[in-house]
This record gives sequence, structure tokens and C-alpha cells, in this order.
Amino acid sequence: MAQQSRKLYQFLKPKDDEAETNLKELLTQLFIDKVFEHHFSKVFDDNGEIKDTASAKLREIRVDIREREASLQKLVQRLLRQLSDSYLVQEEFVTQRDGRIVLPIKAEHKRHVRGFVHSESATGQTVYIEPEETLEMNNEILSLHFAEKREIEKILRDLTEKIGEHNIALKLSLEAIAGLDSIFSRAKYSIAVIGTHPSYFPNKPFELIDARHPLLVKRLGHSKTVPMNLKLKDEKVVLITGPNAGGKTVTLKTCGLLVCLAQAGIPIPVFPDSNFHIFENVLVDIGDAQSIEDDLSTFSSHLTNIRNIIEAADDKSLVLLDEIGTGTDPAEGSAIAVGVLVTLRDNGARVLATTHHGSLKLVANQLEEFQNASMEFDTDELKPTYRFKQGMPGSSYAFEVAQRIGFDDEFINLAKQYLDTDKTKIEEFLVSLEKKSQDLRDQLNKSELENLRLKGLANLYQDKVEKLEKQKKEILSDTHEKAQMYLKDVNKQIEDTIKNIRESQAQKEVVKQEKEKIELLKKETKKILPQKPKVEFDKKEFKVGDYASIVNTATAGVIDELDAEKNKAVLLVGSLKIKTKISDLHPAKKSEAELVYKKKYESDYQNLNFRLDLRGMRYEDAEFELTKFLDEANMNGVDRVEILHGKGTGVLKQMTHGILRTNSSVKNFYFSGIESGGDGITIVEFK
Repeated sequence: MAQQSRKLYQFLKPKDDEAETNLKELLTQLFIDKVFEHHFSKVFDDNGEIKDTASAKLREIRVDIREREASLQKLVQRLLRQLSDSYLVQEEFVTQRDGRIVLPIKAEHKRHVRGFVHSESATGQTVYIEPEETLEMNNEILSLHFAEKREIEKILRDLTEKIGEHNIALKLSLEAIAGLDSIFSRAKYSIAVIGTHPSYFPNKPFELIDARHPLLVKRLGHSKTVPMNLKLKDEKVVLITGPNAGGKTVTLKTCGLLVCLAQAGIPIPVFPDSNFHIFENVLVDIGDAQSIEDDLSTFSSHLTNIRNIIEAADDKSLVLLDEIGTGTDPAEGSAIAVGVLVTLRDNGARVLATTHHGSLKLVANQLEEFQNASMEFDTDELKPTYRFKQGMPGSSYAFEVAQRIGFDDEFINLAKQYLDTDKTKIEEFLVSLEKKSQDLRDQLNKSELENLRLKGLANLYQDKVEKLEKQKKEILSDTHEKAQMYLKDVNKQIEDTIKNIRESQAQKEVVKQEKEKIELLKKETKKILPQKPKVEFDKKEFKVGDYASIVNTATAGVIDELDAEKNKAVLLVGSLKIKTKISDLHPAKKSEAELVYKKKYESDYQNLNFRLDLRGMRYEDAEFELTKFLDEANMNGVDRVEILHGKGTGVLKQMTHGILRTNSSVKNFYFSGIESGGDGITIVEFK
């Protein structure tokens, strides 16, 4: 343990350039003493056996034992060959009895061999005799073994004293190792089930989001395990109905297991936004505990458990009852079930119960703090989907299940004739309701997919528009450069023409022709240069505080300073001060000035992408892109962005919410509306 303690510390201790680890307190409790380790490594080998080198005396004793045992083997083998030649031995092998070497002698020849009889075979045909010649050597070897035992005891006593000197430190180290083992085991389990720690807010509803049964996750995998969602606001009792083998009992066990695991500090397979309550008692009646010895039937065994549960249940209890009211007359069983559930509700307990009694569905719909729930059934495929639904009772689908198993239509119709008419109508209504509910969900899913498709098209067209704008800017920039080059060339031609006129002292006709060339060049120039709009100047006299713009520019703001004598003014545009002439000012409205400021100085903000798509990325890449995106958005003063992580397995969704929860610049985040993508998109608001 001391060696493992030291190695564990070396593995976990923080490097010089690393921040202090959260495991610091446990690491300081680990026992580290190489001298102490050496005492034990000198005594024990890797298999826990005492080494010959444990002490000089032990080494001497063991060498002596091996030498004497070798001599004894030679002597015994010689005696065995002699007796074998005389046909006195039963078999040609040597064995031991009570730590002493003996020979197997035929019973009828035992008097021909001098020695000590130790035992005989079960049949009596073989006698095991220690020959007279080996008595002394056997005694010596046995004496040496006693000496070896005494020396080992002495060595172990010395080691025990050393352990006693460090007993407190070793005990703390053992507890620290157990604590670290627990932490790493929980972390490993969390990775395996994609687990997380839910929040605990007693004033918020108890809520399971995308909860999965831990054992099913281990067996089937995270993506293949059907998740469940449960939210309890004012409801104290949830009555779950639905088909046989539809997942009712698994739902109860999922809730119970997750509550117990979470309260033990073990990460569980739920969405991080899930909210749990602390339960001091988790009271369960699941399965059949009938007993012949205790004279308990199925019904009486359930009642015995339920009586104990009622006595223990309070407002800090979670109660899970499977198939309540079964095992007796349906009418009486239903009445007892209602009494049990009402009593537990009045005690303040949270109750999840399953049943097949149709009358309980009506009761749950009428009583306060009761709620119906059901397990979904695919009426087209005639098989359960294992999805949990709150707020609506479900049918048992007994006839549908029987039909799926293989009962023919004739039998099904015969059985239906003996079903109570009112019950038939209720079941048919529930089946119809389930079908409509399923159709609505299918339509909603299609609408969500169509909405995502349209959003994708909108983004695609937006990208195309941006590309066209970019191309337009590039074309204009290129055209401007060409125009500048052309103007430069035109100006040179004009200068050359004027120079020629001056140098040649040209006649009037020549001057006229050259002037016509110049006018033609000016007209061509006007075609290339953009036409500036004509500005009608207002003769208004400005004063400090007026809104004004600089003519032939997009600059507008508030007049901060005026000097009429020098025709100078200072214009305040946002936080910038711009000097200009009063004669270059033109009256402007407040809204125009603010709009110009926003367009001019917040262009970077407008060019930001307000949406990040993480779908298809690896976990590490998505984590990096999300962190960078949030930093850029916050630095540019963005109020709100969208993160598109998709639904899928939920890994990107959990990673996204984990980062958002720890980001100090994030004010709030929540899922987008169903019409905008639902829980596949997270909206982020910044402080």
C-alpha cells in the first residue's frame, strides 16, 4: 500500500507550472516513506511470499533445509528402488504424511520394512511407512521448519511494530486512496454513460430531462436507450398506465436509480438542466414477494410492503409502487389503491405508481395533486415505443398485444364479447386519443424539419447575397482604379495639348481644334466619374447643440463648437470630434445623425455572424469553436447569438450548456422555440 500511495502521488501531483489541483487535500494525506517501503520490499516478493533475504538467519535456515531435503530425496529414492526390486512397494513414488516423507508399501509386506507406520489407504491395501533410515533426517528437517517459522514470526513482529509507528498516517493514506479510487471510478462511469450532475433547487419543480436507465445505457449504449422526461410541479402522485412490457416498471426503476445515484455523488445520464430534490427515503414496492413459509400471497405481500411504506413516508420521501391494486378482485383492489395513494399524498410524499386498473385513470383525473401518465404504443406497428408521456392516460392494449403474439382474429373477437361495454368505450377512446396524439407529434416533427430546411435555404441565399456584394465591391474597386489611370492619362493629354499650343504659337484654327479635343476629353471623363448630387445649402445660422451634416459626405452629428469669424466648427460624431468649415455644414435631424453614426462606426458589429453551427464537428473542435465564438461576440458588444448543436446523441448539447454555464459574460441561455428548431438550437443572451 505504501508503494501504491507514493506512485499515486507522483502521478497526480501538480506540475510547477500548473494551477493547484482540486485533489490537493487528498494528495497531502497520501503516505510517502521510501525507507518504510524498503523494509517491506526486502521481506516480501511480488506474490506476497517471504524472501530468503528477509534476514540473514532465515537465509541460513532455508539453505540448510534445501540441502537436507536434497540428501533425504537421494536416500529415499535409493530405498524405493531396493524395495521395488523386491516387489514390496505398491507404487513407485514418494509421498508425505504430516510433513514427513513416507513410502507406499503393500499391506501384506509391511513387516518386511523397518520403520514408522503413518497411515494406510482407504482400501487398506497400502501402508505408508517412514523408513528407519530416514527418521533422523526427517526429524532434522522438521526441526529446521519450526526454526524457519519462528524466524518468520520474528520478522513479521518487527514489521508490525513499524506499521504501528505509522498507523495513523497509514490509515489516513488508505482513506485517501479509497477516496481517490471513488473519484476516478465515478469519473470513468460518467464518461461511459455520458453522465452529469443535476442541479438541486428545492423551490423549483422536480424535473428529469432526457433521463436514461443507467443499466440500459451500459447494455444498449447512450443513443439506443430511449430517454424519458418527467416534471413534477404541484403534482404529488403520478399514475402510469399503458401496455404490458411497455416500460412502466423500467420508468419507476429509472427514477429511483437516478435519485439514489445522484445523491451518492455519482454522475447520471440526464441533461444538465435537470433539477432534483433531496429525498431522505426512497420507498419501493416492485416485484412479487409471495412466501409459503410466511403464508403470504402476491396481494398480501404487496399490502405488507405498502403498510410499511405508509408508516415511513413523509414530505422527504419518494415512493415507487409497481402494479398497485393487483392480485385481488379488480374493484376492491382499485379501491385499496386509491386509499393508499391518497394517504401517501396527504403525507406529502412524491409517488410514482403503475397500474392496469382502468377506474384509477378516472380517479387520477379527478383528484387534486394527481396526474395521469402513460407509456406510448405504436398502433400501426402494434408494439410499444417505450416513450413516457405525462398528462394523458394510456390503454393496456391487451388485445393488440395478444394479436401481435399470434392469437387469431376469431379468438380476439370472441374475447372482446366478454368485455364490459363501458370499459370497451373507454379503451377505444384512449386508443383513438393515442393515435391522434401520435399523428400530431409526427406532423410537428415534419414541421420542425421543414422549418430547419427553410432556415438552411435562407442561410444559403444570404451567403450568396454576401458573395455577390463582395463581387460588386471588387468590381467597383477595380473600375475605380481603371478610372483613375484613365483620368491620369487624360490630364496628361490635356497638358500636352496646352504645351503644344504655347510652344507652336498656333493659329486660331489650331487652337480651336485643340480646345475641341480638350472638351471631348472632359465629356469622356464625366462619363467615368460618378456624379455628385447637387446640394442646396441652407442659409440657416447654426448654434451649438444643433444637428448637422458635412455636405457631400455621410458624416453627421452634433455641433460642439462654433467660431463664426474664422468660419470654423467642431462636429461631435459619437465620441469623435471632427473639425470643418461652417460653410460646409448642412442641417440634419437627430435620427439621421444617429443612423449615420451606427452605419459608420458599428460596421464591424453588423458584419458579425450571429449564429454558430457545431453540427458534425468533433467534440474538441466544437469546444474550441464555441469558446472563440463567445469571446468574439462578447468583445463586439453583441446582445444575443444562436448555437446550432442539433439533437442527436446530446453530447454537443451538453458540452454547449456546460461552457455557457461557466462563462461569466453569459446572462442567460435557453432552447429556441419549436418553430425555430426546438432543443436543437440554444439562444444565448449576454450581460
